[in-house]
Amino acid sequence: MKDIHDQNDSDELEDGNNTDDKNNDNSKNKLNSDLYNYYDPESLEDKINDLYESKKYDDALPLINKYLELYPYSVDIWHKKALVCDALGKFEEAVEYFDKAILLNPNDIEIYLNKAIALDNLEFYDESINTLMRVIELEPDNLEALFNLGLAYERLEKYNEAAECFRKVVSLDFNYRDAYYELGYCYDFLDMFEESLAAYKKHLEMSPMNYNAWYNMGIVLNRMGRFLKSIECYDMAIAINDKFAPAWYNKGNAYAAIGRLYSAIDCYKNSLELKNEDPFCYHNIGNAYEEIGEYNLAIEYFTKSIKLDPKNYESFYGRGNCYYCRDEYSKALEDFNSALILCKDFSEIWYSKADAEIALGLINEAIKSYENVIKLESKNYDAWFDYGCALVEANKFNEAIQAFENVSKINSIWSEPFYEKSKIYFITGEIEKGVENLEKGFNLKPEERFEYDLKKDWKKILDFLNNR
Repeated sequence: MKDIHDQNDSDELEDGNNTDDKNNDNSKNKLNSDLYNYYDPESLEDKINDLYESKKYDDALPLINKYLELYPYSVDIWHKKALVCDALGKFEEAVEYFDKAILLNPNDIEIYLNKAIALDNLEFYDESINTLMRVIELEPDNLEALFNLGLAYERLEKYNEAAECFRKVVSLDFNYRDAYYELGYCYDFLDMFEESLAAYKKHLEMSPMNYNAWYNMGIVLNRMGRFLKSIECYDMAIAINDKFAPAWYNKGNAYAAIGRLYSAIDCYKNSLELKNEDPFCYHNIGNAYEEIGEYNLAIEYFTKSIKLDPKNYESFYGRGNCYYCRDEYSKALEDFNSALILCKDFSEIWYSKADAEIALGLINEAIKSYENVIKLESKNYDAWFDYGCALVEANKFNEAIQAFENVSKINSIWSEPFYEKSKIYFITGEIEKGVENLEKGFNLKPEERFEYDLKKDWKKILDFLNNR
């Protein structure tokens, strides 16, 4: 009895499922029927287009899918589905549906153009270029394809190829203002500054309120060393958009370049009001105060820069220089060491570190630091000279002589290394060599020559050498 009862229950469950399936099929049939009856293809497509134009992409997608169930070979709706996915940020899906549309109509230029944009959004620049080249095969003078091809080349930093595309655009349409803007950008990267300025000026004739173009033109003028003209361009950008922090920042750089440091500081501070967590801005203010000699303020701003960007070796270096100028050599050395942890190949930091070590009496450490300087800059005669002086302090006279001879090889008209060698030879009792080098120094700098009798004027000679 129990088995029969269980079996009956099972039969009833199966019967229930069959009923549900039939109801579902009926619902689907009814929906399909409604779509056929209520929407003819044209009406359904109009509804999809209305939703797309209203940017109701999520609402449009179900209708698109239903349309494609009914009409799977519709090029326009596959294209529309791709555009909806693109608008929703689903770029990979968009490319898939663009390809379906292309399969159905391989000569539709608009589909290729939109596919190229989706590929660009995916940062698939080479694929985007290939797609745009297909458009140009179909229509060689297609402005949109040529312009977007230029943008794709730009993103790959192929500025010659990009510029060629933009030149082609303006040859076909003299009033294509965006192409002039991009030409200016490309020419800047190609160090073709006059051509860059001409392109930006042409763009600004048509779009005088484009603060980005004024700003970019200022950058080009700045690179050309025309700092006052660059300031005028930054002023135009700021007049159009006074909240544009980069214009304030680079205006500050231009003022700093011409030595107007307080004006530079004011600009940097205006930039910080708009973008208050910019370590480069704090660093540049620190640099300006350092040049002015206001070391306390410089240290304050370098410290703010370091807090925002602890890997900014230049701020450690700048702050170290300020501590050095305040005779706080231990703090200076600490900052120079921090800078070198971040950047070991900057000879100026090694040089400053050596100077701080000399000031602290750390002669052997200074010698090692000077050695790093001359490894990085083998022709730096100042470094060879200071290295030689440190070796003298360490009583390493033979090595010091060699260092001073290297100085003379690099800078043969400088008298100082001869005086230093003279001093060493006198210390080591090699009087003739001492006199010989003293005379060589006098020959290079006759105004320092004085008459002496080696036996009677020994103290005079030593005072001359020691007080240099």
